[in-house]
Amino acid sequence: MSLDFEELDYRPTPIGALSLRRRRELKLGVDVFEIKLGDEFLMSSLFTASEIALARLGLAGLSEPGLDVVVGGLGLGYTAKAVLEHRNVAALIVVEALEAVIDWHAQGLVPLGPELTRDPRCRFVQGDFFALAASEASAPQSLNAPKRARQGMQGG
Repeated sequence: MSLDFEELDYRPTPIGALSLRRRRELKLGVDVFEIKLGDEFLMSSLFTASEIALARLGLAGLSEPGLDVVVGGLGLGYTAKAVLEHRNVAALIVVEALEAVIDWHAQGLVPLGPELTRDPRCRFVQGDFFALAASEASAPQSLNAPKRARQGMQGG
């Protein structure tokens, strides 16, 4: 049986303290993963419908094969997973501002991490999504960076 609560990682960042937590939701019998920035909840594995719907709605009208998709923000990975489930997606780049979030996936600290990092179509790029999208000169260069595969990293 798992612990009722544990903090999996904690890191100071330029925008505040970032933490990854896992707690047991006894009424539902599931583990819930949460990302917090300071005292604010950013993501929860208990509420993923909007992330999944975002990916599905964005790809719904596209039928041509070989789609290259860019997603801003990795979080717990539910949008990325939904994108990769689309039969016509050839490549996915996920731009994430916080290195810790990419590390959590690479280390397998979040449930979808191993699945996303194993998929050869999926790459993570650390950076500001909006800055990369706005800059024609730097976006292609930054988005063509090799897939991050980091192992043996220490959490904060």
